[in-house]
Amino acid sequence: MQRQLKPHAGTARRTGYGRRRKRRSRGIKQHTHPSPDLISNGTFDQLLDHKDPGKGTFNQRYWWDATHYKGPGSPIFLFNVGEQPADKYVGYLEEGTISGKYAEVFEGAVIVVEHRYWGESIPFEELTTETLQYLDLPQSIHDMTYFARNVALDFDSTNGDANAPNSPWVLIGGSYPGALAAWTSVIDPGTFWAYHASSAVVEAIYDFHPYFDAVERAIPRNCSADLKAVVSYIDSTFAAGNEDDIHDLKAMFGLAQLDHADDFAERITIPLWSWQSDDDKVFDFCDYIETASYTGRKSRPKTGGVGLETALLGYAAWVNATSGKTCKKGDCSTYSKSTIWDDPSDLTTDRQWSWMLCHMPFAWWQVGPPANDKKHVVSSLLRPEHFQRQCGLMFPKTNGFEVGSVRGWTAEHLNMWTGGWNASFERVMFLQGEYDPWIEATVSSTHRPGGPLKSSDETPVFVVRNGNHVPDLVLDDIPEENSVLELELATMKRWLDEWTPPKASR
Repeated sequence: MQRQLKPHAGTARRTGYGRRRKRRSRGIKQHTHPSPDLISNGTFDQLLDHKDPGKGTFNQRYWWDATHYKGPGSPIFLFNVGEQPADKYVGYLEEGTISGKYAEVFEGAVIVVEHRYWGESIPFEELTTETLQYLDLPQSIHDMTYFARNVALDFDSTNGDANAPNSPWVLIGGSYPGALAAWTSVIDPGTFWAYHASSAVVEAIYDFHPYFDAVERAIPRNCSADLKAVVSYIDSTFAAGNEDDIHDLKAMFGLAQLDHADDFAERITIPLWSWQSDDDKVFDFCDYIETASYTGRKSRPKTGGVGLETALLGYAAWVNATSGKTCKKGDCSTYSKSTIWDDPSDLTTDRQWSWMLCHMPFAWWQVGPPANDKKHVVSSLLRPEHFQRQCGLMFPKTNGFEVGSVRGWTAEHLNMWTGGWNASFERVMFLQGEYDPWIEATVSSTHRPGGPLKSSDETPVFVVRNGNHVPDLVLDDIPEENSVLELELATMKRWLDEWTPPKASR
């Protein structure tokens, strides 16, 4: 069974009541370093194409702290920050993070590395469908193993003994980089000795409506009941109402200018998307509805909710003041001919992440259920096709090159290659938050055949009760009464104790 941990104080349940919208991942949160003078940095000549080294290299940035490093045979902890410029994440070198704590406790060094195509580790000046072909999962996995085996580290005085496999290297990540760590153990084993995978989304999913299941379970029951009633009313109005009914409903939310139902559904879902990055915003949204704050006079919340009429008015007022106001200032339609989709000069993280979703494709389209069953808090008007349609618009065919999903690649194809939920992971430590919206894409998913992965010595699985996304990477996010850090340190110690230097070749 999976190890269930004590409540995460940061996400305790409360008892109260012009351009396309960018799809940000919001994976690992930014973390600054309290002592920047301890940090060193460098660049590594990374292969552009691991299948054809003759295509040259690009500069891949990395930062390190060897304060606790004791020399040859000491562990190296490599932290990949994933889909963001890494210079805003160098705080993961310090002891207040799981990567820095590992280095302190096990007398090793810690390195933060920038993912290809992010920050200043971008091989091309423009990101076209052609130049983005080298941004894929196989290349990203081989980046890590090639780096660990070949980087020349300034703190290594032995000319290579600090490199893998001559020293035990551990690959660490959370969210997509957590999955990258887990996938590396399967696709390119033999370089890293162990892996730490927090909220690792190892299963690609096209119709990812379970993303919102954790949000529904976490919010107060009165708010859940009212949101379901509002969503059911919206879906039935679009299904059976006349043109005037639908127009009046959209106008109530300040979105009458949106001609397409899926655009409307996307805009009204925005309050719930805040859960992953800031769950307090969702609780505030619930409190606004349950206390009828839109009237200007707060009332006491009711256990069973305020009912459809009041909840609908409250929900609409919230959207009117947020995304509805935004749409009044600009065009929120994804069908508008004036929307700028294909902008190869955009090097600011979002285009690259959209490429990975569309190309591999990870997909993970966060939508409503196939049909309204009155059990979900997101409208069934928002379906995967809404986002999939945008892939070809963002990445049109260029010089014969196409984005993967347009070419016919699917999430199922990717899972066949990685193994998805059922891969044969080895020395991979998994940790999830109970209320992480991404949990259904991890090995702890209730949709996984056979149920959530059972914890074992080779693949320990820890679930933090009340935890949200990547709840263990920054140690201050773990309350004192929680035992997860002790479990992680004990597991890593056992694995490092099992490491032995490779036999010298004759």
